[in-house]
Amino acid sequence: MKEYQLRTDSGRAQSVDDSTVPVPYSEACESGVIGCCFLEPSLLDEVASKISLSDFYDLRHRNTLELMLSMRGEGLPVDLISINEEAKAGGGVAELGGLGYLSSHENNAPTTSQLPYFLSVVKRKAQRRELVQAARGILSDRRGDDEEVIGDHLSRLSDLLSTKGTGGEVSIKAAVRQAVEEVEAACASGGKCTGVSTGLPSLDSITGGLQPGDMFVLAARPSVGKTSLAMSIAENVGIDQSIPVGVASLEMTAVSLVKRMLSSRAQVDGWKLLGGRLTKGEIAPFTAAASQVAQSKIYINQQAHLSPAQLMAQARLWKLKYGIKLLIVDYLQLMRCKSDSRIHEVTLCSAAIKQIAKELNIPVLILSQLNRMVEQQDRQPRLSDLRDSGSIEQDADVVGLMHVTDSVDKNLTRLTIAKHRNGPTGYCDLEFIKEQTKFKECLPR
Repeated sequence: MKEYQLRTDSGRAQSVDDSTVPVPYSEACESGVIGCCFLEPSLLDEVASKISLSDFYDLRHRNTLELMLSMRGEGLPVDLISINEEAKAGGGVAELGGLGYLSSHENNAPTTSQLPYFLSVVKRKAQRRELVQAARGILSDRRGDDEEVIGDHLSRLSDLLSTKGTGGEVSIKAAVRQAVEEVEAACASGGKCTGVSTGLPSLDSITGGLQPGDMFVLAARPSVGKTSLAMSIAENVGIDQSIPVGVASLEMTAVSLVKRMLSSRAQVDGWKLLGGRLTKGEIAPFTAAASQVAQSKIYINQQAHLSPAQLMAQARLWKLKYGIKLLIVDYLQLMRCKSDSRIHEVTLCSAAIKQIAKELNIPVLILSQLNRMVEQQDRQPRLSDLRDSGSIEQDADVVGLMHVTDSVDKNLTRLTIAKHRNGPTGYCDLEFIKEQTKFKECLPR
């Protein structure tokens, strides 16, 4: 029989200064979890899948549960007599609080139906203790690199604040219920956009809008208009629809992006705006546009060379603080992470983008470069033209490829949906308004 060694650490499982901060802890609920398992040992499997031993603050409870799980795994009966026999090899039941305390757990669990409540309280208290520890870590961090310190602690805090994870086991009933609700909502919309509308009806008709959890890659060669199209979408979402949207601009500053939006909203020439040559008749619409943009739900991070961890932390904070329903990243090849090759680096960044979309359940629109073969061969771009890594094509749910279709009129652009994991492919023709750096639907000619 496997010998079980009990922990003999003094004090509690986690180091929290009781004298300065009240310790978030519920002895009754921790004891209640154990009591439910005494009443019905098969519940140990559910406990093990939903909570970890480190979530228990009292070492007596942690020791007891660990011993019970070990016995369950070995196929032994889990009761007071059996626990006493097993504990003898590790020094008896002293580290479990003694036989009297051990037997009291059942009194804290009148029925097993209370287990979900007990587990939720224990988990919440553990998360709060981690927040206390994280706060102390921030106060005591003496490293000289401010950017590294801020990035590390921001990432940790955002992880702790994201309490509603999307991972783990999901019951088939819950999945069916959600699927039916989404189908009913789609039917109620009359076949219209079911996701976040881009403001471009022809694009929405193909994709159904930007769908939660999807990674939408918008790719083109330089100067074709990736950023302009992305900001046209951001403007429509954050201003016209008043939906919170986060923009991680690794290439342009926030002021530069705002100037583009001001030109677009005021319908004035961007070059005149930059040069301060607005006419008297353009001042009023410019002022109105400035007010609209200032009150919009568009949030911009202009840090260059964001790492996947930094982007993840920023996206989580935007989601928690503002409830963003769309994230735009401009652009993928400017992200950086530690890797031994450029291809592997882009692969890691692409995977992180997909993880953000899935975890936060929001669409992520990420811009990407195409390789030079498109220009050299003077042809329509293909999925294989995505630059630096084939993983971009694999990770993406939707891939849109932009290219100029008219050699004479450079303002006519075709957006080809070359990959659509959950729907049809196709294309839509757009017209680029150069003076206002924005796209609109291409009217039939």
